[in-house]
This record gives sequence, structure tokens and C-alpha cells, in this order.
Amino acid sequence: MTEPAKRGRGPGRPRDERNSERRRRELVEAAYRVFTTKGYAAASAADIAAEVGVGYGTFYRYFDSKRAILDDVVDFGLDRLLTEIAGDVFEPAVLDHEITVDELIRTWSGAVERMCHITESDPALMRALLFELPGIDDELNTRILGLSGILAATVDRFLSRAVDSGAIRDDVNTEDVGWMLLALTIPPVMRALQGRGEVDRRRYIDTAMAVLTPGLQARVADTD
Repeated sequence: MTEPAKRGRGPGRPRDERNSERRRRELVEAAYRVFTTKGYAAASAADIAAEVGVGYGTFYRYFDSKRAILDDVVDFGLDRLLTEIAGDVFEPAVLDHEITVDELIRTWSGAVERMCHITESDPALMRALLFELPGIDDELNTRILGLSGILAATVDRFLSRAVDSGAIRDDVNTEDVGWMLLALTIPPVMRALQGRGEVDRRRYIDTAMAVLTPGLQARVADTD
């Protein structure tokens, strides 16, 4: 893969460098549209170049192959997904107070709602992330699994604060709960891909909350 243009040359980057970065971004966004429309296996570098409206050779000035651009496409899709799902949930300003179980469950259910809305508006993205991309090669599998681990670790830290404040029982493994919450987001997404609507999603969330809340709630000390 060619190296990105170097930065920091003078007070403003030269026009050709800005144009190079713009063209690279256009190719990544075009590849995202092509991959999620045609599928990665059926798409070609020529399809991506045509989507931008440039010659076939232009693609190879920026990327060595279709596989080379895939990493940037995955980053583009995941950045969009995580920004829309997580929002400012884990920003420091949100984390400067004690967390309750109810707040934790509301945060999770809100993330599920946003994830399903994204699925309904851009089902090709979810199909690619869930079904097509994980089977391309071991390197991409490792990246996707690594991202899941980062998300689970972030939720783990969120949960640990709730344990410290006494809101969540201290005999649960917060890392395991983090992975469980991630896993519980998959069924409603799959059902959204099947065309099930908001009523179905709300029932699923209510059922999950009914199970999760008593399971995580800190035990009240027996005063008798």
C-alpha cells in the first residue's frame, strides 16, 4: 500500500497534497458503497474507480489491490457505526457521577435502538459486518475480534464503576458481563434485518431488561 502524503510542510499543506487526501477519501467512500452494494467478492477495483468517475489506473496510485483498500473501508464503516451507536455515552462528562443499574440498562437499550435504526437505514452495512467481512481472511477476522474486545473492555470499565458505587453486585465478573451485553445486541439486529419492526424490538429489550436488572442489582443487606 502506498504511504499517505506527509504532513506538516509549512503553514498549509500544498494543493496537490490536499487533493491527494481528498481523492483517497473519495475512493474509500466509493469502495464502501460498492462493497455494500455488490459484495466484496463480486466487486473490482474498476468498479470502485467507476463509482468515483476516474480512470482504472487512478485507483492503483493509492491502493495496491482491492484487499488493500478493504482495511480503510472497514475503518470507515466501523467509525460511522460506533459514532452513531455510542454517541457521548463514554465521554468523561458523562462518567463523572455514580452509575445505577437502571442507567446501565437504559444505556444498553439505547445502544440497541440506535443499532437497529442503522440496520434499517443501511442494512448492507450490517450484512457486511455480520456475514461477509468476517470470512475474508484471518487478518480481518483478528481486527474485528480485536474491536469487539475493545468495546467489551470499555463496557467493563463502565460496569466496574457501578460495582465500586455499590449499584451492581460485586460477585459478578464485569468483563464477562461486558461480553454478554455485546452479544445481546446481535439478536435484535438480526431481527431488524428480517424486517421486524419496533414492537418486536421493544419486546426483546423489555425481556432482556427483566432478566438483566435483577441479575445485576446489588443485594440488599438483611437487617433482621
